This record gives sequence, C-alpha cells and structure tokens, in this order.
Amino acid sequence: MGLAVYSETVEGTNERFIEDARRSTWSPRDVAERALAKIDRNDPLLELTWNLASGSVYVEQVGLEAASVILTESPDAVAKLIGATAVGDEGRHSSVFAHYAERVGGAVAPPAEPIVDLSGGLLAMEYPAARMLAHTLLEGFAADEFFWFIRGLRSTGLADIYRLVRRDESRHVGLGMYYATRGGGLRGVRELEPEDLLAAEEFVVRYSDLDSIDGLVTRLLPGLEPGHVRRWMRHRHEKRMSMIFNVRDDRADLVRHRARHPVLS
Repeated sequence: MGLAVYSETVEGTNERFIEDARRSTWSPRDVAERALAKIDRNDPLLELTWNLASGSVYVEQVGLEAASVILTESPDAVAKLIGATAVGDEGRHSSVFAHYAERVGGAVAPPAEPIVDLSGGLLAMEYPAARMLAHTLLEGFAADEFFWFIRGLRSTGLADIYRLVRRDESRHVGLGMYYATRGGGLRGVRELEPEDLLAAEEFVVRYSDLDSIDGLVTRLLPGLEPGHVRRWMRHRHEKRMSMIFNVRDDRADLVRHRARHPVLS
C-alpha cells in the first residue's frame, strides 16, 4: 500500500475532530484511582462492576484492533490522522477498565466467547467499507449502552469512567458517520453490494444483544419500564442506518428489504 493522498482539507470539520480528541486526553491510572476512591466495599454491585469492567477491557481492545486496521486500509491521509486519534482512545479505554477491574476483583476476568467471536468476525470482513460501517455501528451501540451505565452505576465509581469513555465513543460515531456519508469513505459505502452492507449491520446487531442490555439496565434502574432501553437503542440505531441508506442510489430497495426482514424487532 502506497502513501495516502489528501483528498480533503485538514481544516473545518476534520480539524474539529482532531482538536476534540486532543482535548479529551486523560490518564487511565488517574481516572481509575479517582473512580476507585468512591467504592464502598460492601456495595452489592461490585461483582457486577468487576465483570462489566473486565468485559469492557476486551471490547475496547476489539475497537483498538478494528480502528488500527481501518486506519491502515484508508486511502485518505486526513482519515488516517483522525483514525490515529481513535486508536489512541481505544487503547486508553482498555487500560482504564483494566486498572479498575484489577483493583476490584484482583485480576481482569478472561474474555467471554462472544467477544472473541466479535473480534474475529470484524477483522475477517472482506470489504474495508463494511468493516468501517460495522465498527461505527458498534461504537454507536456502545455509546448508547454507556449512557445508561452512567445512570445505573453511580455508587461504584465505574459510572465516572463510562462517562469519559462515552465522550470518546460518541466522537468516534460522529467521525464514522461523517466519513461514511460525506467524507472519504462515501465512495466505498456507495459501492458496497447491498447484501454486504446488510450483512455488516446484521453482524453488529447479533453481537450487540439489546435484550441483555435492557434486562441489566432495568435491574440497575428499577423505575424503567422493561423494554424501554431496547426501544431507545433501536431508535437511535435506525437513525444511523437511515443516514447510511440516504447516500445510496438503492435506498428505497434497502428500506423495503429491511421492512420485510427486520434485524431489530
């Protein structure tokens, strides 16, 4: 692969992504220590937070791997500059969750099998545009999930970590959607075969497991109606997919197909 060319200016929207990433840098150890200082060792949520933090170590590692590959695959120089900030973010996220998990549970728990499968499936995708879309959609689900964890885990200090991580993940979603619908990735998204685009979405939905997230958050926040979180996350995902469909010539066909074969019911 040769050097990437500058097909876009580094100023404007692209510059804002880079500057926001620079301002958002923080120390994983320091953030973890501040969160850990809030812990009550008798808190019944501590075992849950250890499991969540351990899982997040590996989920963020998946994001790190995917962002690294996407950065390498991108033919655009500005996209590489922005992608490099995402790689740094994901590494910082994995590290802060590891600090927290080690202190709470003595060690980071091993990765669950679905996370291992998610990593393998994402890296094995044939088309770079499909991988970029899948990564962006996964980041969207993660940011939405963290929105609820911030509200349900305040007593454990882990909410503070999720708040910082969510800010970065939200920026990654904005970056990915901008790149896919207006930036250097637009051509790749338009040229994806419809079955490959839909397969990327189905892959993401399969590993996002909204039913489990809804059940967990409803336990953490008993005032919520069962199903509310799932419906909210589905609505936000549909908005992202609508933006992607809108840049394609076969938008109407894709919408009709998904109406007949919904991936989220």
